[in-house]
Amino acid sequence: MLNDKDVLEAVRRRLEGRGDGVKLGLPDTARVTWHPLLEGQIVRCIETCRQDERLHYGSIDLSDQPEYDTLSRYRLAPPKDLTRAQKVTLVRRGSVTERSCDGCSNGKNPCPRCQGRGDLPCEPSTACADCRGADSCLRCEGTGHKIRNAPDSQQPAGERVPCRRCGALDAACPTCCGRGHTTCMTCDGRGVRDCPECDRAGTVLHQSCQGAGRTVTWTEATISRTPMTEPVKHPKAGVPYPARELARTSGKWHRVRLTDKETLPKDLTDEFRNLAQSYLAPHEDEIGREATFKYLRLARVEAPQHPHRVYYVFPTNTSPQVVVLPSQQRTWQITAAALGALLVLFLLLRLVS
Repeated sequence: MLNDKDVLEAVRRRLEGRGDGVKLGLPDTARVTWHPLLEGQIVRCIETCRQDERLHYGSIDLSDQPEYDTLSRYRLAPPKDLTRAQKVTLVRRGSVTERSCDGCSNGKNPCPRCQGRGDLPCEPSTACADCRGADSCLRCEGTGHKIRNAPDSQQPAGERVPCRRCGALDAACPTCCGRGHTTCMTCDGRGVRDCPECDRAGTVLHQSCQGAGRTVTWTEATISRTPMTEPVKHPKAGVPYPARELARTSGKWHRVRLTDKETLPKDLTDEFRNLAQSYLAPHEDEIGREATFKYLRLARVEAPQHPHRVYYVFPTNTSPQVVVLPSQQRTWQITAAALGALLVLFLLLRLVS
């Protein structure tokens, strides 16, 4: 890994390449600050268990389900791929009970509305809605025989029709044709109508067993394994994006890959060991973990001779690379100048318009 001397030498060569022969030395003419960069991800397998009482209406075959005695003692094989979700359903041994329903006959009961007949009584005819039977026919009043006080004069055509009882022309109500009543549209004059509760079947489903006639109860357990991916990035802030991005693409990173059964490499520095260890604390219900880390030390160099520049140095496969960025003070100056120029331009445009 780079040290302070390597970093200052890399910055010095960069300055000489730009024609600046300033000497850099600690702590008088340069200040070096180190930023440990840690990136990667951690994939955890989270296992949760639950136990429920199940009820099924009808028959069901549970013989292909794995059985257990005590859920806390049941062990699944370790997951081979932590990124895949898994769900296993178990049946508690001896808990399956099948019962026939005592309150019905194979899931059905006689319809309470029609008492199992399938139909209901219905009036075959109803009083005429227009004449109500009072003046169904001006000659026979619905009796079929001429009455004594019936007028002989005929009504205007179109208002009365021939009577189907006595045959008198233009004397009967156009709706009932002299009969005083109309045929029931529901039963079509048959005197019975279909039961709407059972649709003529005479039986209805037993609600307690939902028409199945039997029920099956058992104790069921579900073991769920869910992957949880946690990205790793340290520090989350404090390193300029250009410097970090160049280090990510061009830097020489050290890589570590380990499972929850493995420990961190012994050659890892205490600095990175402590950082990585902070991410490896097991989560609740965690049964497996796979971590992939890469780490690199990034140096930040400030030189009083160049107050407007900051140098970032990181190792590569060949030689240390130097990234030159404006200092925070310089960035504020550039921003202020740009805002000032925009303000002047705005005022000029206002004057011209």
